[in-house]
Amino acid sequence: MKVKRYKKAQRVLSFFQHNFDLKPPYKVLLDGTFCHAALDGKVNVKEQIPKYLGADTTIYSTQCIIMEVEKLSKMVSNIYGAWLIVKQFPVHRCGHEGRPMPAAACIKSILKKNNPHQYIMATQDDDIRQHIHSLVIGTPIVYLSGSAPTLEKPTAKCEAIAVEGKKCLSTHELTTLKDLKRKILGEEEAAPPIKKKKKAKNPNPLSCKKKQKKSNITQPPNKDHESGKRKRKRNKKKMGGLSINHNALANSS
Repeated sequence: MKVKRYKKAQRVLSFFQHNFDLKPPYKVLLDGTFCHAALDGKVNVKEQIPKYLGADTTIYSTQCIIMEVEKLSKMVSNIYGAWLIVKQFPVHRCGHEGRPMPAAACIKSILKKNNPHQYIMATQDDDIRQHIHSLVIGTPIVYLSGSAPTLEKPTAKCEAIAVEGKKCLSTHELTTLKDLKRKILGEEEAAPPIKKKKKAKNPNPLSCKKKQKKSNITQPPNKDHESGKRKRKRNKKKMGGLSINHNALANSS
């Protein structure tokens, strides 16, 4: 079994130990659905369940469960192996001897509100699991995921009851509970977060730069450049270094 799965199981069991007085040696009540799943997954219930729970464990069934699986085995061939598994365990006296009930009804009559017999329920039946979730307090549920036994997490109802119980504990009891969690589960107290001191940041170099003054003098636009045309210059004809005025010559003649 993987260490991670074992630690998860111990956390769940520790929750029920501290809050609902569930202590080893454990008592497991299993039904025909769990035995049938164990047969399919090739799980040795007698060996693997105590190993998974990590403590001495006694597995029980009831006369109602055994008789129901026996009837089904006569109608369905692959149920016969489940009947062989379920009948090898000690029988819990359910009070229905001589007038057997359906297995689900028998289990519900045993698992009353506060789980007086301190059972861990081993089942694959969704109806029984839902009954425990809604009406029964402090009852762990173990089911098979493939070939691996798995403990369900505590329900929200159980967690709420545990929180209310912790509010009534004294300071000494709370300290003792924390010490037990640290020793059994290896939990460490969360260290308070270290506050980091804010370092003074350097000013933005762009904000320190002096603003340049804008000159208000505007240069007049160059008309020659605006029109895009070059002005053509006329050269006066020169003769002997003197310019000739043709209009003046015409008037003198």
